Amino acid sequence: MKHSVRVKIKHTEKEKTIIVDAGSEIANLPITREVTCPRCGYHEAYYYFMQTRSADEPMTRFFICRRCGYRWREYD
Repeated sequence: MKHSVRVKIKHTEKEKTIIVDAGSEIANLPITREVTCPRCGYHEAYYYFMQTRSADEPMTRFFICRRCGYRWREYD
């Protein structure tokens, strides 16, 4: 006999919102030199990871160009 339990977790809007501020917090992010900004061609960017899809999918990498501030993402 197979049993399963389903529980729906409810989050407030504040818990669902993730903010990456362009202020002083960016200076604390790690830097990579292995990407190229699609806007200005610079080869340094801050980066961070976030789970944007289901848990069995890889995390999404977000980048912020150190020269122009352009933000983009890469999926695995």
